[in-house]
Amino acid sequence: MTPVQPDHPGLRSHYEREWNEGRTAFTDGTFRPDPVPRDGDPRFGLSLVVSTAGAFADQIAAETETIASLCRGTHLNYVPSDLHMTVRSVEGYQDTVPQRQIDHYLGQLKQAVTDLGPISASFAGLGGSPGGLYVRGYPNAALLELRRRLRDARIPFGNLGPAGGDGDRYRDNAHISLLVPREAVPEPEVAAYVDSRTSVDFGSITCSQISLVVWRPTVRAANIEEIDSITW
Repeated sequence: MTPVQPDHPGLRSHYEREWNEGRTAFTDGTFRPDPVPRDGDPRFGLSLVVSTAGAFADQIAAETETIASLCRGTHLNYVPSDLHMTVRSVEGYQDTVPQRQIDHYLGQLKQAVTDLGPISASFAGLGGSPGGLYVRGYPNAALLELRRRLRDARIPFGNLGPAGGDGDRYRDNAHISLLVPREAVPEPEVAAYVDSRTSVDFGSITCSQISLVVWRPTVRAANIEEIDSITW
């Protein structure tokens, strides 16, 4: 099968369209508040992620801290230890993740990284949508291929727990989330700040390690916990 090739110009246009909507939503307070998930909700479930580290992580952390300082309302603002790039979200939210799911997805990940080179993504500009704020990222072909393999491995089994996660699709982006809105209040200062940072070069991530993580979010924090990781 021919490896999937990234379409960075198309992704750049997608980010611009999303921010055109996000700018208005954050300025006017018409964005979509996202409540703390409950057991069975489709989002914030078991996920495969790449954690940020080093100078790159420090740079992204400075952005999320500035955004948090400008917020008028209460939102989930990512702290440095929770910053990450999602490779694939595999399940909906669960109060308790069964060991068989952990073993299942670690096994699929081990198979998927066979003969795979390092995955990487470059990051340029802040952005967002009515659903939240992020750093815009552009994946390499290896990251897209890994996502395709993981998606294909899922198809015979479907979800083992509650419906949710990426399902039968796979992501073509590489964003790093910075804020999830919790209440619909105008955030014009935040919108203006993001607008001023849409062209900043934040550098890149290159790695051969992925973590299986679980979320334990509250109103203000993501509280991401690593279960295990695979290095290849």
